[in-house]
Amino acid sequence: MNKADSERIATILEKKGYKPALEKSEADLIVVNMCSVRQSAVDRVYGKIRDFAKLKAQNPKLKTVLTGCVLNKDRAKFAKGFDQILKFKDLLKYQPKYQNKSLAYIPISNGCSNFCSYCVVPFTRGHLICQKHKEILEEVKNAVKEDAKEIWLLGQNVNDYHDKVINFAKLIKTINDIPSDFKFFFISPHPKNFSDELINILAKCEKFGKRLNLPVQSGDNEILKKMRRPYTVEQYKNLVSKIRKKIPDIFLSTDIIVGFPGETKKQFENTVKLFKQMNFDMAYIAKYSLRPGTAASEMKDTVSLKEKEKRWKILNDILLKKWGRKTHVNKKIIVVLGPTASGKSDLAVKLARKFNGEIISADSRQVYRGMDIGTGKITKKEMQSIPHYLLDIVSPKKRFDVVQYRNLAIKTIDKIFRKGKVPILCGGTGFYIQAVIDGIIIPEVKPDWQLRKKLEQLTTDQLLNRLKKLDPSRTKTIDKKNRRRLIRALEIIIKTKRSVPVLKKNPLPYPVFMLGIKKEKTELKKLIKKRLLKRLKEGMIEEVKKLHKSGVSWKRLEEFGLEYRFVAQYLQKKLAYNEMINLIQKEIEHYTKRQMTWFKRDERIKWIKNYKQAEKLVKNFLGNK
Repeated sequence: MNKADSERIATILEKKGYKPALEKSEADLIVVNMCSVRQSAVDRVYGKIRDFAKLKAQNPKLKTVLTGCVLNKDRAKFAKGFDQILKFKDLLKYQPKYQNKSLAYIPISNGCSNFCSYCVVPFTRGHLICQKHKEILEEVKNAVKEDAKEIWLLGQNVNDYHDKVINFAKLIKTINDIPSDFKFFFISPHPKNFSDELINILAKCEKFGKRLNLPVQSGDNEILKKMRRPYTVEQYKNLVSKIRKKIPDIFLSTDIIVGFPGETKKQFENTVKLFKQMNFDMAYIAKYSLRPGTAASEMKDTVSLKEKEKRWKILNDILLKKWGRKTHVNKKIIVVLGPTASGKSDLAVKLARKFNGEIISADSRQVYRGMDIGTGKITKKEMQSIPHYLLDIVSPKKRFDVVQYRNLAIKTIDKIFRKGKVPILCGGTGFYIQAVIDGIIIPEVKPDWQLRKKLEQLTTDQLLNRLKKLDPSRTKTIDKKNRRRLIRALEIIIKTKRSVPVLKKNPLPYPVFMLGIKKEKTELKKLIKKRLLKRLKEGMIEEVKKLHKSGVSWKRLEEFGLEYRFVAQYLQKKLAYNEMINLIQKEIEHYTKRQMTWFKRDERIKWIKNYKQAEKLVKNFLGNK
């Protein structure tokens, strides 16, 4: 719900003339959309106040606004850290710009009238208000018209939805009848009124994504009563049985709270028993935390934090064991790699469309915002509505390394698995790919600015020669003219007194299939030339001008290497136009040789020449008939 609200808030601000900033440090306005459902979320917002104070010291014009679910007890404290606390009204009526065009979050209601004893939603969002069904349908139609492939219907209790004669089941049926290629999902329903009518309609809806989160919260009837959850364990089990009978391949998840006030060990054991019986595919397990204003806040919190953590671990371990049993059967990863200009992105999109995949970029320069043409970043049209990740995630003014990349990639892989899809890692940066799948990690060495200053006084050849003496193997794979990488490699070696990479740990626990695109040298040379001329025509020089104008220094642009180095030199009048083109062509050809040197060391890679070969190999790997 907060994601949907944030998209709508961004739309409101854009209509008022605001434009998104690349970084917080560049912003004149920061809006924090918070959630008070859990104390940990509130604490994170408190933690940002000090960061904002530092930003304001640098930019006195900066204004900070807090919105979303704000409890009355928190307002006074937050008022000291934010310039304004306000409520954006009538958010439901705004048609947002979706952050990801392939994925649309559509609220169908706001607030809740159930008043579960642990929940603050009725106090922060108010009683249930339902969006008019015609407006919901219009937003769904607009989203799929813009090529959305996933529609998520949102509400604190979606199956409480009603609009005159339309209930939630009828709304679902109407959405399913919209003619387009998409899947719909919804969160979160309440077991109390999950009707037979809804189950029967879902079973017949071919556009239903067959994922259902059905919060049980506890496996003990007395605790459910204290929670003001108007159903029993027996009724919940009966409901799940009906759903699984009608929709046998449903992916069923749940929410559970451990350590609710008064929960005894025996009552928790009842939850463990139910948890095992239901065999959930996923569970969101929370340790109870007091929320002021709720009925539960008047109860004595009898379960210690240590005991809550113990109970959380017991349920989580049950879930992990189930995942462990299924990991090597259901969770598999595809890697598409090859030299630059070989057609990796196109192949990855075709495989994603065929095998229900989503794509994670493995390119060390495509992570930077504004670096589109020069890095060959895939366009929205070329994506063909397939979700892509780890593109445009950091300002080119900032440093971004393989450690940060790997951490984000691992989280993204888990996210794709939770959606029941196949992660496809696609790119030409061999070190990034290997860091993810094999767990090769460069130590998180903090910058040593004095050492860097000394190294920057050396010529590129001197840096390379020093690296050869300290780590000959790294010299074979590094971009030999990229001063930034040479300096960083030397910094790590000098500080750790070990080669790079120095650690090999935490390889992915999933089967990985690696596809490499093979091109003959003469063909690849022609492709590089053709792509270079295309990029120049599309405005690559203007892109570099724009980056420099936005504050990216010439030195920083040259550090990115390849096209950016030589275009930056051309714009500084260090090179003639034709000389720039020749140098770029020659440097990219050398770069592809370095890429292939890295790739050829890995005997796992299956080299292919066309899509037909790739499809057959992937089909066998995934076990698809």
